[in-house]
Amino acid sequence: MTWNVWGRFGDRWLRRQRAIADTVRGQRPDFVVLQETWRSENQEQIALLGFELGMTPVFAPSRMPRGPDVQLGLGILSRFPLREVERHTLSTRTVALRAEIRLGTGSLHFITSCLDWEEDYQQERFAQATSLAALVTELKAGGDQVIVAGDLSTPPGRPELAPLFAVLDDCWQPHHGGVTYSSRNPWLGKGEWLENHRIDYILAADGLTRGSSRLTGFNEDHGRPPSDHYAVVTDVRVA
Repeated sequence: MTWNVWGRFGDRWLRRQRAIADTVRGQRPDFVVLQETWRSENQEQIALLGFELGMTPVFAPSRMPRGPDVQLGLGILSRFPLREVERHTLSTRTVALRAEIRLGTGSLHFITSCLDWEEDYQQERFAQATSLAALVTELKAGGDQVIVAGDLSTPPGRPELAPLFAVLDDCWQPHHGGVTYSSRNPWLGKGEWLENHRIDYILAADGLTRGSSRLTGFNEDHGRPPSDHYAVVTDVRVA
């Protein structure tokens, strides 16, 4: 499961926090990756969710815009013990967070990131996707399996994500549809260039069997979405 949870923006973030936890619990995922998850001086959203859901949490700060009195970053929740956690620099602006679990004689790596979202940052997104693809290739060369999930800030079919699609498969079938940044969402700023596109992805190595994919996070906040993005959930079977 991947979800950009919109930090602590908006005037209902406490209600949104409750709704985010309820949404994740309802999906019962083994792994969750979050973007724009927050950390304050005394609290960390991913740790609160991990405690409530019985999952291991990890957090990495990123260059994402700061929310009110908080640092935003990337988070991973896992139902399995983590063998290794590492923060990777993709560019001077953007990072990725990787968590590894043991898988037989090898490992399964979950990687999340939030690429640059500005419309005129195509070259930066391409460079970040290229760095991600190089990391994936290195891990796969060692015999490991890899899943990349996150807010890639780019609709399908644009050239920025070509390096990633060369080494991983898009789990969303068919590749069109599945809008995650929708004008139907009342939290969305109108007229944004990414509006009404799928910009949140789960990508998996070809050795993993993909099942169904679905969106969630529509109305759990008293009839409103808990975030300005919808969440993506994919069933992946590991041999």
